[in-house]
Amino acid sequence: MLRQNFSFKGFLIPRYIIGAMLPYMVLALLLLTAILLAQQASRLTDVLIYTDLPLTLLGGIGAALLPGVLTFSIPLAALAGIIIGYSRMGSDSEIVAMRSAGVGSWTMIWPALLIGLLLSGATTYLHLKEAPEAARDLERIALEGALAKLDSPVEPRTFSTLPRYVIYVRDGDKALGTWGRVFIFAQQTEKTTDVYTARSGRIDSSGDQSELVLSDVLAAKFPVVNQQGQNVAAPRARPDPRGPLNTDGQKSYVVERFEQLRFSINTGRADIVQRLNQRDTNADSMDWSELRERTQTGTEAQQREAARILNRRAALSIAPFVFALVGASLGLRVRRGGRSVGVLLSLVVVIVYYLMSLLGESLARAGTMSPYVGPWLATVFIVAVSFLFLFVRRVPFLPQRGTRITKERPGKRPQSAEMAVRFNKTLAFPNLLDATLLRSLVLSFVVCFAALAAIFNIFTLFELWRFIAVTQAGAGLVARYLFFLLPLVAVELFPATMLVAVLVTYALLARRQEAIAWWASGQSVYRLMLPGLCFALAVAFGSWLIQEHVMPGSNLKQDALRARIRGGEARAITRTGRQWLASTDTRRFYSYEFADDGSLIEPTVYELDADAVHLAQVVSGKSATWSDATHLKMLDTETLALNGMEVVRRADAETVFAGVESPAVFKPTIDKPSQLSAKDLHRYLDAAKQRGIDVSSMAVALQRKYAGPFSIIIMAIIGMPLAVSFGRKGTVIALCVAVVIGIAYWAVGGGFQQLGNHGLLRPTVAGWSPLLIFAAAGTYFISRVRT
Repeated sequence: MLRQNFSFKGFLIPRYIIGAMLPYMVLALLLLTAILLAQQASRLTDVLIYTDLPLTLLGGIGAALLPGVLTFSIPLAALAGIIIGYSRMGSDSEIVAMRSAGVGSWTMIWPALLIGLLLSGATTYLHLKEAPEAARDLERIALEGALAKLDSPVEPRTFSTLPRYVIYVRDGDKALGTWGRVFIFAQQTEKTTDVYTARSGRIDSSGDQSELVLSDVLAAKFPVVNQQGQNVAAPRARPDPRGPLNTDGQKSYVVERFEQLRFSINTGRADIVQRLNQRDTNADSMDWSELRERTQTGTEAQQREAARILNRRAALSIAPFVFALVGASLGLRVRRGGRSVGVLLSLVVVIVYYLMSLLGESLARAGTMSPYVGPWLATVFIVAVSFLFLFVRRVPFLPQRGTRITKERPGKRPQSAEMAVRFNKTLAFPNLLDATLLRSLVLSFVVCFAALAAIFNIFTLFELWRFIAVTQAGAGLVARYLFFLLPLVAVELFPATMLVAVLVTYALLARRQEAIAWWASGQSVYRLMLPGLCFALAVAFGSWLIQEHVMPGSNLKQDALRARIRGGEARAITRTGRQWLASTDTRRFYSYEFADDGSLIEPTVYELDADAVHLAQVVSGKSATWSDATHLKMLDTETLALNGMEVVRRADAETVFAGVESPAVFKPTIDKPSQLSAKDLHRYLDAAKQRGIDVSSMAVALQRKYAGPFSIIIMAIIGMPLAVSFGRKGTVIALCVAVVIGIAYWAVGGGFQQLGNHGLLRPTVAGWSPLLIFAAAGTYFISRVRT
């Protein structure tokens, strides 16, 4: 009998507790890793995908992001799994039963501590070895991507800006790096402007040097009219014997012809090569041995920084064990609420821990607190709170189980029979049970979104904290950034949130046998899914409104605020400033500033010859307005016409250009999809297509904007039948299915997007195929559900 008792308390109980926690832990790990990895990848989308870098570099970036994500998701998964597991056992009175059987608190706590200890070993290895190497790999991959882009930095039919140059190439092969019919604007001095037109060209790179090579070149030097620029390197050339100096009063004009022209160009290649070859001295990218060496051999400031980073990594490495301790101490106190209370407690602990961690890091960086103490502030606080929960008999704010006495009225029917009668009496939509189901859906959706958004923002803060400390960004600036980030977070997380909400709600419905009452009343499963479908439609409509009317403006502001936090200058992306535009036939190039009233300020028009190769004339003016949809009237103009190798100057009160594009084409636009509504992006694509620009990635982004709100509906269509099917086996299984579906949808969507960006699929196919695939899967799941 004693042996049986020892086996019961020493082995069976811990094994049961571990089994109760592990499913939630694995589920949380998969869900958090997928969300945080998608969040990190989305930040690189505009930089990497829309610059058309090789797929090998994109795969390397994903591998380099994973260790940093795991160092954050593993502690959170440990906390969530342990608290939810204990909360579920407490709400089912299993903990009370264990205590009644003589099982002590230590017997119930040490399985959680064992799991926390094992996970702490994994996070220690990641923090001390893998995460620093991944940070260096990510930096190296980013530099290699920038270097690969510099092999052909100019895209045909698009204005490209390099240091000291504005370049437009009409023809050419971006993959081979060859150009055809080239226009280059530069400024030699503060008083002269150079314009080069060539029949062909390329960039030759060797080591860290780059040379611009042009063939059949016409070089014209004019007095500065309106543009501002920087000096360029003097060219080395083999000129034709022609090249007269044209003078007009105090102004001089030089026109030269070259068979070939070569001059060095600063593409930034030398800096990138130097950064690739030199050792990274950033302490955040150093491993354990390098940091220890710096604490002994570096300067006083370097020693302090290295000590702070070492202690921060050590503190974060044991976070799973600390979370296991606080999770067990809190979970043993929960008697009501079950999993929902566990989720809320996990969220509170995560917020408190990481805010305390950021506070200690800030104090240590500022010198207010020792670098050996500041990083441990959050750990000490959480451990103290854990012992408080363990040794204090009653904690007022945690839900406790009480006794509730109800008097059953004589002749009252059972609840299931009452529910069936209600169904028979109220078949219309919506009825009382629909309202109950909608209320559960709304509650699940709000709780899930709040939890995911909080984790999303905490991870973002943790990522930016070293910049916040260095730039002394105030709490108000950071709060504004997080506020303007919220619309983007909402649009990104709504599909996953909807999937989890419908799975949890309908799985609980099936597990509590409430679905049987629906079917007992003669209603099919399709009627059961109607409230969920209506809720998904409402959320999808709200997501579309946010995406089209709120997110473009908020993304502009949050990008500017993020740049300020990271140490950039205070800047705002506006629809004003010097613009360059090529006409549809690419025989004219316009340089101008766009005024608020729709007029052009200090415009300059560069006109080419009939073959659209060499410069024919330059017309500059004080202002310009449209006399009608196709005629542009420029006032106070000066015309410099190239007559052979001579320059003829003419001044006019006004000059009218025919066949000019509409004012809408001249209006500046922001070409980042995340900062444009679908309407603005469609307008941008129409204007770009008229010039023959390759807009594959932008077209895919437009289709994904159209398809985005529908993904919320698809997630609901997939989630509801799966919840009804798997809900009888347990909510955990349904949530595991949700994680698998979410990861699959993200992977399939990303794969189709990559194929579309590289022109292997039509934009409509790349944007809508994932929805069609998962809609077909949802239809199949619905057909297999018992109706």
